[in-house]
Amino acid sequence: MPAHFYHLTHYRAPTALAASLSLLLGACTATKTTQADAVAAQLPQPVQEASASPDGGMDTETTIWQLVGIAKKPEKLPGPETGPGVSPILWQATTDTLAFADFESQDPRAGLIVTKWYSPKGKPNDRVRITAFIKARALRSDSIVVTVERQSRGANGQWEDATVAADVANNLENDILEQARQIHIARIRLQQ
Repeated sequence: MPAHFYHLTHYRAPTALAASLSLLLGACTATKTTQADAVAAQLPQPVQEASASPDGGMDTETTIWQLVGIAKKPEKLPGPETGPGVSPILWQATTDTLAFADFESQDPRAGLIVTKWYSPKGKPNDRVRITAFIKARALRSDSIVVTVERQSRGANGQWEDATVAADVANNLENDILEQARQIHIARIRLQQ
């Protein structure tokens, strides 16, 4: 290689190092200056009308075929939005069947309903709490589990656990399943 090439590369490195060092030191000592009367511009927010649902949320169920108009979007059935392992029909049937008691908690995503303690008519010294757990989307007898807790007021005035007849929970499960069948039949008729 020519001698002048080594001379150029030898001087390029210190020059680049000096320039970088001066920029670095200048940035460390510089103070930020701003205009006191400057106003930030308000930019319009983009709106995605094609993917926005009527309630303002994002529609994540629409396919490309529905967007271009080749396929029709399926109608959303009325009823609560439940979790992936919870039947909306069973959920509705359970809330309808247990409507005689106030609910302490409801979780449609997990499929769990717990009623508050309540006293049946004419039995002020007894109280009952019902828990219903929906385990599947199918309308079958093993898709729902109902447990009933019962307490009686003791001689000292305190609530004490009492036994519950086994058929009480089974009868409630059957009532819920019958209500679910009626809801299912009504929805099929609406679609026809």
